[in-house]
Amino acid sequence: MCILLASLLPRIENHSKASETPQYSLAKTMDTDQSKSELLTIISTLREEKASAVATLAAERQHRLQLEKVVREINTNEALHKKRVKFDAINPDDFLVTRGEHDVLSKNTTTNTCSFSVKIHDDPKPFLQALITDHTPEGKLLHQKVLEDDDSGIIVYWSFLADKMKASCDLLLRLNIEEDGDEIRIGVISVDEQDLEATLPFDTHPTSTKKLRLFLNDGMIVLRPLEFNQTSFMFTAIAKIGEVKREAASNGSLGFHMSVIGGQRYSNGNGLNIITTAAARASAVRKKKMGINGAESAKVGRLFSKLADLFYDRFKKEVVIDERRKGDFVKKIDSAPTLTEDEKIIILESMKLVEEASTKAKRIAGTVKESVEKFLHKPEGGGAGWAMSVARIDVPAEILLANLWFLDTYENKTYHKDTTICECWNNIDGTRGLQYSLSLWLPGGFNERLFESFITWEKIVDADGRRTLIIAFSPLHTYTGTHYKVEGANNMVEATSKGVYIVKELTENTCEWTRAQQVNLNISLPANMLDFLAKQQLGWANEYQEDYRRNGNEVDREIRVALARKMIERRGSPLMEDQLQVFKRCEELLGGGEAGWEALESTSQSVNMSMKYFPPKKGERSIATGKAVGVVDCSAEKVAAWAYDYCNNERMRVSNEEGNPARIELRAKGRVNESSYATVKKFPYFLDNREFVFRQFWKSKEGKVVIAIESIDDEIDYGVRLRKTRGFVRAFWQVEDLPVRGGAKQCRATFVQQIDAGGSIPTWVVNKKVPQALSGVQGAIDEFRQDEKVDAASLGELATLIRERGQNEVYSEEENALLERACQTFEDDLNEGALKQLKSPDVFVKMMSTVVKEGDQAVIGKCVAVVDAAIEDCAAFELAKMTRVKMKDHYDFGGVEREEVALTNHSDLFYFVADFGIKSFARREWLMKSVWKMVDENTIIIGYEDAENDNYPIGAGKKYVRASATAFWKFERLPEMNGFPLSRVTYCQKADLKGFIPRFVANLKIVRTLEILSVMRKKFDKSLEIDVGRRAEIVKKIKREVETGGAEDFAQFEAMFEEKRGWERPSRSFGKADSFVKTEILGSHSWGKTTVKIKAEMEEVAAFFWDYGSRAYMEVSRDLERTFEENDEGGGFKKHVHRRQKMDSAYSSYRDRAFASDMALVKVDSETMILLLKPAWSQEESNGARRKSVQAHGSVILPGDVGFARAKETVAIRLRRSSRGRTKLDYACELDLGPGVSFRACKRFVERRLEEIADISVYFQRLMPLGDYGVEEGQALGHDLMWKAESPSKRVEKLKEVVEKSRALRELCLRHSWMEAMLTTALEGSLHMNSAVATKLACVSEVEGMQIGRNLVPSLMTEQLAEAGVNEWRVQNRAVKELMEAHVWFEPMAVVLGKGLVKTAAWGVMSRVMIGAILSMTDLVTDLVVLHQFWSGGDKFSGYRNAQLTSFAVSVLFQLAIVAIQNHKKSFWKILKEVLIVCTGIKAPYDAYKVAMGSEKEENTQFGPMMELTFGKFTEMFAEAIPGIIIQTSAILSTLESGENAVTTTAYTLLCERSNLISTVTCQTVRGVGRHCF
Repeated sequence: MCILLASLLPRIENHSKASETPQYSLAKTMDTDQSKSELLTIISTLREEKASAVATLAAERQHRLQLEKVVREINTNEALHKKRVKFDAINPDDFLVTRGEHDVLSKNTTTNTCSFSVKIHDDPKPFLQALITDHTPEGKLLHQKVLEDDDSGIIVYWSFLADKMKASCDLLLRLNIEEDGDEIRIGVISVDEQDLEATLPFDTHPTSTKKLRLFLNDGMIVLRPLEFNQTSFMFTAIAKIGEVKREAASNGSLGFHMSVIGGQRYSNGNGLNIITTAAARASAVRKKKMGINGAESAKVGRLFSKLADLFYDRFKKEVVIDERRKGDFVKKIDSAPTLTEDEKIIILESMKLVEEASTKAKRIAGTVKESVEKFLHKPEGGGAGWAMSVARIDVPAEILLANLWFLDTYENKTYHKDTTICECWNNIDGTRGLQYSLSLWLPGGFNERLFESFITWEKIVDADGRRTLIIAFSPLHTYTGTHYKVEGANNMVEATSKGVYIVKELTENTCEWTRAQQVNLNISLPANMLDFLAKQQLGWANEYQEDYRRNGNEVDREIRVALARKMIERRGSPLMEDQLQVFKRCEELLGGGEAGWEALESTSQSVNMSMKYFPPKKGERSIATGKAVGVVDCSAEKVAAWAYDYCNNERMRVSNEEGNPARIELRAKGRVNESSYATVKKFPYFLDNREFVFRQFWKSKEGKVVIAIESIDDEIDYGVRLRKTRGFVRAFWQVEDLPVRGGAKQCRATFVQQIDAGGSIPTWVVNKKVPQALSGVQGAIDEFRQDEKVDAASLGELATLIRERGQNEVYSEEENALLERACQTFEDDLNEGALKQLKSPDVFVKMMSTVVKEGDQAVIGKCVAVVDAAIEDCAAFELAKMTRVKMKDHYDFGGVEREEVALTNHSDLFYFVADFGIKSFARREWLMKSVWKMVDENTIIIGYEDAENDNYPIGAGKKYVRASATAFWKFERLPEMNGFPLSRVTYCQKADLKGFIPRFVANLKIVRTLEILSVMRKKFDKSLEIDVGRRAEIVKKIKREVETGGAEDFAQFEAMFEEKRGWERPSRSFGKADSFVKTEILGSHSWGKTTVKIKAEMEEVAAFFWDYGSRAYMEVSRDLERTFEENDEGGGFKKHVHRRQKMDSAYSSYRDRAFASDMALVKVDSETMILLLKPAWSQEESNGARRKSVQAHGSVILPGDVGFARAKETVAIRLRRSSRGRTKLDYACELDLGPGVSFRACKRFVERRLEEIADISVYFQRLMPLGDYGVEEGQALGHDLMWKAESPSKRVEKLKEVVEKSRALRELCLRHSWMEAMLTTALEGSLHMNSAVATKLACVSEVEGMQIGRNLVPSLMTEQLAEAGVNEWRVQNRAVKELMEAHVWFEPMAVVLGKGLVKTAAWGVMSRVMIGAILSMTDLVTDLVVLHQFWSGGDKFSGYRNAQLTSFAVSVLFQLAIVAIQNHKKSFWKILKEVLIVCTGIKAPYDAYKVAMGSEKEENTQFGPMMELTFGKFTEMFAEAIPGIIIQTSAILSTLESGENAVTTTAYTLLCERSNLISTVTCQTVRGVGRHCF
């Protein structure tokens, strides 16, 4: 059959050619001078030939129909599908032509074959796999469905939407795949669907009005690999078209049918009628002969072209391909072709442009504070001007070169898609250069300008190894090689452009881009317009800078590292003569040693400052020289690099925030170790700003770097005239390395400066500002601070000393006596005084004190805790008084002075001064001697007592009051837990502040003093690691030993959890926790239940409850004491537990409550577990008695701490496994607190139990990493931040706690250093002006982060819903938008925070509800007043009165109907409550309160609070307000007509008020509906 087709097709083609021969002869004959008779003879002959040809064509048409039938019958033949179409003669480069934004060849216009070729942005094999895989996208993309896959080939169904034709089109094809090396060939032919077993998916595009089908014959797909992992996708086939319609089949069912015009019709067994029409584009004569119309041919062309577009769009990766090309260019930079002579000349001439622009160009006005420097030069005699820009770009130099070099990227094509000419030819004549032709449209009727340029580049490496990359461009005529012509250039005017781009490497990831360019448009334009165009072009550098902008601090660090490396490499390099003179003058500032230097009161405790006067030279003023010395935790080179980089990002940001007019780096420099700067400092309005212009040099040698700074007399171009006075500065930095401390390099930084602000400012004013001018040393300390490393080194050395030499130390009699006195003092006083337990801020630190005795001002305090460290480490932490952390805390909390003097290895003298911040209250000073002793290998003691020393006289001449203190520490070693050492630490203190101190003040201060032990515990805290390790062991045990059963326990849980009469919501609940409480009015019984979701596996949650003594459980419950006993009898998971809780009440004082319970854990099935606690007080356990049992890990039982009341608890907990590693926890409890407990206290106690469950869910929430967070986790984090934090101060404290303990939020704050500052200002909830921040996420500074946080409150205030306010906040601040796109959980968290702020802030829910209530009640009162007026008017106003009453009744009835619909499933009492709210007229403020409080849709209701409020507002407006206006207006008009004014004034006033009210309600209602619906 294939042979038959091959023989028939040439015959048809040859006959077509033969039929055209007579026409050609006729045309030729008409050109000759033949006679008329001869012409008639020829015409007659032609008529006979035409008739014969028509008969032949009719026969061939019939034959063609038979041929089509044959094709249909054999289209499943394997031999035909494997037929190869010869594509070898096709060159892919010729076949792929540019069309718009991507590469595609439209259908062939000379044959019956449609063809296209597309560059696919993927490798051939992945693309092939995508072709034969199901694909169901959304929208108008190509749908794919694989129907069959067997040895005969793969049958696929393709469907797409041809939107311009308002139709969908499908193809049913058989694909046969062959691989030939790197080339893949696929035979393609259409399949008759009657041969398919599968059903076609006809509803892939249900929106289309009609369905078309393409039939392909002799099709071939060829896939060939291209560079940059692309594929050449060539598709050729003979295409025909048909239309599918829905018609009724013979059996009455609705089927799909295909029908066409002008062709044969046939039907398959399913009622599908198919007819085909040829649709290949051919000549008009051929279409007429074949019965094909032009419209159908155009349809096929459009469909085939659409198919090409769909394949391209599906695999489009234009940005990726562009980046691959640029990356390949970067790799091949060093192997680029050698520069030709033409290219060298062009580069040389272009570099002269930079020199000319640098010397003649003037700074553009208003750009001095921009991050991009911009200059413009306009020749005096006229002509083309020069423009230059200099910008620092945060990207490697090679990457910037590639971005500037490639002009034929997809991005550039898209940008110039509307440009008449945009052509690029690369590697002209084998060089590295290119020709770029670009047209420019000009307004005003001017002809388009055509720029034709030759562009080349060069790489230069300087002596330091830094690279400079140059791109030079000039008019095309300067290149003597090949010039390519472009079409359409005849009507354009030639324009020229020449210039250079210089990309200089600063660091591996940062470069400086200098752009100098001259443009000649060959047109006369006004000077101001030329300036405007030049400025617009220079803005290109700003775009590049913003696109590649990275975090400023990171860039500054990179530049410092590069400069420090250069300082190391150039150690000992010789200096120029002028530099030596400057260094000599600067070093004289340090001459003379320490003589003459007077100490200054330093602005920082870490920096020593002093001042000295040098004799002034002739013409100079007597200005003091200041000196600052400090230790920096960094190498000398890095500190010097930080000081040298005067215009880094951070300093520029601070300068702009301070409002300084200018701070610039001068470009005229040629030495590696030299730079020049100019700055203008802002001074008060009545003084001129001060200008300082200086240059600085550096020199380095091993371990030392010196920087000299001195003023210069250069005139600076700021672009505008500034009111300024020139000042003078001479300064000197000397940075010397110190020994490494704790793994941190250290150096001593000395900064000496002599500065004169000039003008008429008195010298004493200048001298007074010396400490502020020396703040650079403190800035270096803060920048490189490594306090933790340095402190860890100090503590480690001291702990090692105690560990190695502790028991070998020799003590004098005086030292032993000091320890004995300290110990004896506390034993006597604690035995004599009555211990009172204090409320400790740390649940793991027990604090006690004695009441102040009459005649004795001393206060005694005691605290005990278990610390997760060895006794040597604990003792070292206490003895190291001068660590940086302690010094910071000392000064932060009012400390003034602090010194420590070592007497021996085991004794010190400790002196410190404190200011209590109370007016007329003198500062207190303490001088104490401390002695430590290792009693045995498991015990260390430390004693403190008052001391006297001649070096520290009483008062010290500063009016200090010498206070008294005695302290005693005891460290006892405990057994290890999970590999972590433990120590029991006891701290006792007796303090007497002297003077007349009120007793209550002295008692309050003791808690703050005892917190020192809490600081130690938190320093070494390993609670998380200990608890997680124990919980993992329990989880294994649960999976191994807990048996399935517990039907009785499950029944008990159901009984406790069932609905009880009297259930009510607690006063507060966490997040979406579903909580209820119930308390007896008389008696002490209370019940509670709650349901929460926990982000952990069921077994892990069960292990948390079973580990009764875990620190996490202890911290969550805040129990005073916890003990437990394992019950090994009878098997199973059982234990006896004790807990003691404090009974809180604002009105009464209750004893603590103690609970004893039997706890059991059972498994109902693989998805459910039950944990029960039942009362288990034994007979011998009376009030105050305790059992010997295992105490909670880290908890402490104090001696003498007795006296509590017994209580009973019954608790049932059900754990159900949920999806995605979550557990649903149902908790129910019944508490019997004993007699004499108030209703309020009982309710608060059971609510506290429910809050404990919420805190457990928070605990697991905080353990989740950032990568596991989703929407629900974000909401939970928001609830965590707002939980129990009603005031701004509490919210800020809660934020610090969550950042410390939440793994996810801590990771986010480490990733973005400004995050905590942003959240802090947001949670403060203060009102500020809204100022949008456009900085992108990676570049936000801490100051900008704080502003972003302040913007949240204004956004919330302007919107009715928190969601809308957060969305406005997102739109206004770019960083927030990027953050929400990167983390899907951040927006839900922000919404929860917004709702919480609206609830608790003064401007939030209460103000809105009050305004709403006032408006509603005012409306009600005005209606009653008008009704009274109508009533008083007698029968004349009876109609208005009745109408007003009717509107009231209708409004109330409609609102009652809404209540009935909303609450018909609720109880009678709840419905009655809603009815009363409507009848009293407070329905509107009540609904507004629920919306503002963020209430969710309640169970058994039809719609949410927002929709209920909307319905209510519409009811009021249409049933009452609008009719009221009509009624009152009619009454006013009738009164005016009759001349009476009985109700005119009142009704008119109330009418105006009601109109205003309606407008307000309408706006708010429509706004709320819009927010709710959209």
